[in-house]
Amino acid sequence: MTAIRDTLKEFLAATGEGNRRSTSSPFTIIDLFGMYLDDYGHEDLNEFERARFDKEWSEDKRFCDIVGPDRIQPYHINSFLSTFVIRKVMGTKGFLKACGPVMEKLAAWLLAQGHWDEDAMRYYRQLVGDDAGGDLVGCDEFARVLQDYVANHPVHGDEADFDDDDYLDDQFTINKVEPGRLTLGALLDGGGDIAISMPKSVTVYARKGWSVTMELDRIKNKWRALSVGNVYP
Repeated sequence: MTAIRDTLKEFLAATGEGNRRSTSSPFTIIDLFGMYLDDYGHEDLNEFERARFDKEWSEDKRFCDIVGPDRIQPYHINSFLSTFVIRKVMGTKGFLKACGPVMEKLAAWLLAQGHWDEDAMRYYRQLVGDDAGGDLVGCDEFARVLQDYVANHPVHGDEADFDDDDYLDDQFTINKVEPGRLTLGALLDGGGDIAISMPKSVTVYARKGWSVTMELDRIKNKWRALSVGNVYP
C-alpha cells in the first residue's frame, strides 16, 4: 500500500512543486496539508482503522505514513481551506491566493489516479463550491480591518464588569451586510439576530455567510465589539 505521504510526493512530482523557499508554492501548501492530516485525519477512522493507527503511530510515524490515499476525504480539503489555513497559518496574501488552486489540482489528480470516484468529487464540489479557497484573501482582509477598528475604538472594562445578558463571546455568522451595519447570528447563544454598527469602510469588506469570532457587549441597547478573532469563509 502506498501511504498518503508518498502519494502527496507523487502529486508534486507529477504537477510541479514550485520554489520550495516560497510560502505560496505547491510544495509548501501540500506540506501543510500533510501536517493537517497528521493532526486531524485520524478523527474519523473506523474501529479497525483506529486499532491499526493506534498500534503503528509514533513520533516518527504519523497518520500520513500509516494509511493510504483512499483516506483523504473531500471534507479534509474543505476543512484545511476553511479552518486550518486561517487558524494555524499566518500566511501572506500570495499564500492565501495559492491555496485554493493547489487543492483544486490535488482533488482533480486524486480523481484521475482513482483515489477518488465521481461521488467523492461531487461531494467535494458541494463542500467547496466553484471557487475553492476563493474567500481566503477576503476573510483575511476583513479580519485585519475589523481588528484595527476595534483596537482603535476600545470599550473600557472587562468581562466581569458586564451583565450576562449584555455580554456575548461567540462565533457569529454574518447574516446581512449593509453599509455601516452588520447583522449577526450567534452560533452558541441561539437567540435572535444582533445588529452592530461600524463604519462603511469596515463593512465594505464583509460578506454574507462568513463567520467571525467576536466578543460583544451591549451598552445603552447598542452592541459594540470588545475583541475580534478569526474570520472564516
